Amino acid sequence: MAGASLSAATFALDPTDLPSLIATIRQWPGADEYPPLELRRVDVATDAFARLGELLGELAPDAGEVLVVQDDTPMSRAGGDLKRGVAEVLSGAGLQVEVCELAGGADGSLHADFERLEEVIEHLRPGVPVVALGSGTVTDLAKHGCFEFEERTGEHLGLVFCPTAISVLAFSARMAVIAKDGVKRTWPSRLSDALVFDLAALADAPRHLTLAGFGDLVPMFTSFADWRLGDALGLARFFDPSLRVLEDVRANFGVAASLLGAGAPDGLEMLAKMNVLGGLSATLADESAPLSGYEHVTGHMLDMGSEHFNRGLADHGAQVAVALIPHAIAFDALVRELDPAALDLERCYPSDQEMEDVVRSTFAEIDPSGQMAEECWSDYAAKLEAWRDARPRFEAFLANWPRERERLSELLTPPEEAVRVLAAAGAPLRFDDLEPPVSEHEGRWAFEHAHLMRKRFSAGDLYYLLGWLDAGFGDRVFARRDELVAAAAG
Repeated sequence: MAGASLSAATFALDPTDLPSLIATIRQWPGADEYPPLELRRVDVATDAFARLGELLGELAPDAGEVLVVQDDTPMSRAGGDLKRGVAEVLSGAGLQVEVCELAGGADGSLHADFERLEEVIEHLRPGVPVVALGSGTVTDLAKHGCFEFEERTGEHLGLVFCPTAISVLAFSARMAVIAKDGVKRTWPSRLSDALVFDLAALADAPRHLTLAGFGDLVPMFTSFADWRLGDALGLARFFDPSLRVLEDVRANFGVAASLLGAGAPDGLEMLAKMNVLGGLSATLADESAPLSGYEHVTGHMLDMGSEHFNRGLADHGAQVAVALIPHAIAFDALVRELDPAALDLERCYPSDQEMEDVVRSTFAEIDPSGQMAEECWSDYAAKLEAWRDARPRFEAFLANWPRERERLSELLTPPEEAVRVLAAAGAPLRFDDLEPPVSEHEGRWAFEHAHLMRKRFSAGDLYYLLGWLDAGFGDRVFARRDELVAAAAG
């Protein structure tokens, strides 16, 4: 690692000692089937940006130029201009610096869509390494731009991520979130060659972005149970190494929350390491499922409905953390209350026409053009067909419910603990705590309809197919949410 370690926390899999981390993973059973981890270096240090020139000299020794992809948001580092400082470091290393600055949209925010992706690709050239200087959206556009450039030209470009806020898990995940027809979709992408966390820069990041990064990790409280449920039904493939690589994250959650809540510098170093492990969990699985369950689709629904509900976008990770709480409560109810003997199995298998009507009417409310509905029905129709094909697996799942309930419970964190951890970090706990605030009506709308927008099966789908996801169930879930939030505040 470049620079001294700040925190006392011990990480058995320390991302800043990447060769040892990768060597350990390669000793796990079945490692021959794991995807390659081409990430070569992770730096976490107070002055990590000062060594960018040296780093690029190692990654691209013949390069005389570098492309910096960034947005147009002013940023500071230790009282100075962060972006100008990075440009000076790179030019001081003898590199000619070209900047691809991506302007915000009509709402002032940069959005990752295919139009902006092409803007990045237009700046890419063979032999010129790329530095992504920014947070999640800049990272996704830069990584996927380089991925598409290689697909089109065969040229692999050196790529360095320099997060200016630990706001998402995108930095070590081989996938990118790029919107299609207004619907967020996850696309296969690439890793960077190096990942550089400058703690002085991160200390100057807006606190809400740091809390969003912490929020993007908390899905592990429920997401592995979501994933296991899909695996039990033959609708997913649970991958144990993705859980195993997060043992340090699970062990350090409470400590990191307290440090972040107190504003301690150690908290940023811990969060940076936990963030890398979170992204690697998704990379090992070659999908986002390890840390993306029903709470994520609820957050995506909030994004999709933001224009209709006349508000701006809240931070992705903050939305995810807030949405996690009702999902954790609902999942807890599922494992405690599901009674296979009382189930009308036939009602769990609605027709295509019935569900197409539900999907189209739901999205017509927020997008009269029908584009969102078309995109979502395409995914939901495939999920519905797979669900029908999996009926023998579901029947076996119900017949063996005591054991299946135990397996799911092992992967669930009690909702009381999830709320305590989020409260200790100072993270938002209710939809109207978000910035901009989301109304309780909209939050419940997203929670009750999110299962309609994505192909991947989750517990949210089961709530609906069991006939639970109605106003009465929502009342119970959100009343319990209010009790837990009040207890955490008290």
